[in-house]
Amino acid sequence: MWKILFGLITMILFTLTTGEARSPKYDASRYKYIGVYMQTAQKQQIVATMSLEKFREAIKTQWAKGNDIVELKYGNGHWIGVFGESDPDNAQTYVVASRWNAIDKIVESYWKQGYFITNIEHGLAEWVVVFEKHTGWKNQAYERRAKRDEFISVVNKRWKEGYDLIDMEYGEGHYVGVFAERKKSTTQALSVRSTWYETAKMIDAYWKESYRIANIEYMLGRWVVLFEKTGGPKVQGFETSADIASFEKAFAKRQKEGYSLIDLAEGW
Repeated sequence: MWKILFGLITMILFTLTTGEARSPKYDASRYKYIGVYMQTAQKQQIVATMSLEKFREAIKTQWAKGNDIVELKYGNGHWIGVFGESDPDNAQTYVVASRWNAIDKIVESYWKQGYFITNIEHGLAEWVVVFEKHTGWKNQAYERRAKRDEFISVVNKRWKEGYDLIDMEYGEGHYVGVFAERKKSTTQALSVRSTWYETAKMIDAYWKESYRIANIEYMLGRWVVLFEKTGGPKVQGFETSADIASFEKAFAKRQKEGYSLIDLAEGW
């Protein structure tokens, strides 16, 4: 299915609307965590640590409780993990490497075992790559490019080949995109903005066109947002938080209201 790249064209920006899981109050110019929420009944837990070693211990503890990694993020000195109840048929693992070349050397063996990359994160000069089985995907690929324009071009190329963009990250001077060939492709769009104020307005415009946020990343001074067309109405929104404590409060409030976190970003 052909997909349209919106990041390089001009759009009419609509005013912000209310009624979704989002706080309209945010400081557009300061550091912030962005939590993207969807109206679901999934119970989740959040863990934040100051070191990767402690974070790995937290993952082990959550796995023992029957919870899998839903989302992870490094930002402002913290490793943050969001965990949800695991599927009994699912199998999750992860690898840590200081260089992407090390990931490059082992990913083929994981694919042969039936694992697929579901999440990537770069922080404190370390890559954390999460793998899962039973994703329902057929094939997977990834691309690395040093320039943003080249990255956007290769995303378009993969879309035309029938792949969906699953996750993206910036590290070691390169933009990294992870792609998957699903049983049924999804209509996706990618948009780039230089400020969060512009990004928030752009998100609202996409929501009005029945797109939903799939992934947000702050990469080399730009907010990059991946959108997907949804098969039906899904209530979605975002919360901005200046620090871990306020993020945890927003997360707890949204959980009580029946929302689950689907993506976590951080930037200026």
